[in-house]
Amino acid sequence: MITYLPKWCYVWLCGWFCLCLSMLPAYADVFRILDNNRESLQARADLIEQSEKEILLSYYIVNDDLVGKALFQLLINAAKERGVNVHIMIDALRSRISGNVLAYLKENNIYVQVFNPGRLFKPRTITHRLHDKIFLTDAQNLITGGRNLKRDYYQLGEDINFTDRDVLIQGEKAVTAARNHFFNMWNNPHLSFTRKTPQLTPDIRQHIAAQLQNALDTLQKMGVIHLQTHKNWAAEVPPTASEVFFEHDDFFMPKGDKFVQTGIKDLRSTNALLHLINNARQSVIIENAYVIPTLKMNRALKKALRRGVSIRILTNSAATNDVMIAQAAYLIKRKKLIRMGIDIWEYQGPNTLHTKAAVIDDTISVVSSYNLHAVSQKWTTEVLAWVADANISRLHTAMMNNNLKKSVNIGKNNKPTPQTRHKVVKASCSRLLRLYLARYTGVAYLMSVL
Repeated sequence: MITYLPKWCYVWLCGWFCLCLSMLPAYADVFRILDNNRESLQARADLIEQSEKEILLSYYIVNDDLVGKALFQLLINAAKERGVNVHIMIDALRSRISGNVLAYLKENNIYVQVFNPGRLFKPRTITHRLHDKIFLTDAQNLITGGRNLKRDYYQLGEDINFTDRDVLIQGEKAVTAARNHFFNMWNNPHLSFTRKTPQLTPDIRQHIAAQLQNALDTLQKMGVIHLQTHKNWAAEVPPTASEVFFEHDDFFMPKGDKFVQTGIKDLRSTNALLHLINNARQSVIIENAYVIPTLKMNRALKKALRRGVSIRILTNSAATNDVMIAQAAYLIKRKKLIRMGIDIWEYQGPNTLHTKAAVIDDTISVVSSYNLHAVSQKWTTEVLAWVADANISRLHTAMMNNNLKKSVNIGKNNKPTPQTRHKVVKASCSRLLRLYLARYTGVAYLMSVL
C-alpha cells in the first residue's frame, strides 16, 4: 500500500531543499599566491603543457633569454603538436626579442603583436606603455602579478634578481575579464601592431631551433623546471570564500550613444585600488617596488589615516632599488609619508623588491602590476586581482612579514630605527652617485610632484 504525503509536505520539502542549496558556497574560484620564483616559473611551464585550445600572454618585458627561449619552445610544442592558438602581446620598447626569433615564432604559428611602437612626432606613444602581466590558458587559468618573462624574475639573473609575487586565478568572471581585456588591446588599431620580420634562411632557422631547445634542456638539467608533471595547481588550495575580481585599464571613450576604441587609457585600475583603500576600516599593508604616491593616492592614504586605519608600506632601499630616479623621488616624499603617520619599511635584499601587493583589513588580498607612482596612474596599462578571504589574507600577510625580516624600519626622525639599524645594507658608490644626480638635478623632483 502506497501512502502519499499531504501537498503541504511536498511544498515544505521543496522549500527546505532550495534553502540548503542557497547555503552552499556560491563560489568555487581559486586564488593561489605564487611567492616563490621557481614555483611561479614551473606553474607557467605546466599550464603551457596542459593547454588544449588557447594561450594568451601580455607582458611588459619578454626577452629571448634563457627563460624566454625555453618558454618559446614549450609554446611552439603546444601550437604544433596540439594545435593550440598562441597569441603574445609585448611592449614595443621594453621587450627584447630579435627579429629572427620573431620570424621563427611566426613560422611556427605563434602570433606576436607589439604594443604602441614609439613614434617621434607622437610623444604619447613613448610614455604610454604596456605594463600588464597576463598569462592565460584555455580561458580558465590566469597568472597575473609582478613578474615579467625574463630570467631576472625567476632567480636566474646574471646581474640582478627580483623578489616578486604572482597569483594563479581560476574564476569565470575574473578570467573572462582578463581575456576580454587582452583581445580589446589586441584588436585595437591604435595600440597593436605587427612587427616586420626577416626571411629566415635554413641555417638561421636551424640555429634558432637549436637555441630554443637548448634553453629548455638547460633549465631541465638545472632542475629549475620539470616537464610532464601533470600537476593541478588549483587542486592544492581550497576555493575562495568570495568571488575573485580582476580589474584593468581600458581604451574606450564615449562618442554619442556608443563607445569607440582609443589609444589613451582610462583610470580603471587606479580607481579600483583607490576604492579598496577608501573602504579600509582597520589596516592597509602595502608592498610596492616604487612608492611615489600621486595626489590622488595621497588623499586616499590621508583619509584612511584619519579614519584610524593603520598603514604600513614596504618598498626598496637605496641598496636594492633598480631605478635610482624612482628611489630619489621616493626619498623626497619619504619624510612627508612618515609625518602623515605611515609606517615605512625599506627592503635590504639580497634581491630587488618588485612586488605590487596589499592586504586590507586582514581580509582583502591584492596582487597587481600597479606601482604607486604617476607612471602607473597616468601612462602605463595596469591590472589588479583581489579576493576577500581571511585565510588567504592571513597567508599573504605572513609572506609580507617574512620580507620585513630582511628590511629596515624608518623612524619618525627619517632614519632607521635603533631596533633595525643593524640590518642596513650600504649602497654601492655608483648607486649613491646616481641617486645624488637624480635627486639634485631636478629630475626626481619632477617625478615626485606628478
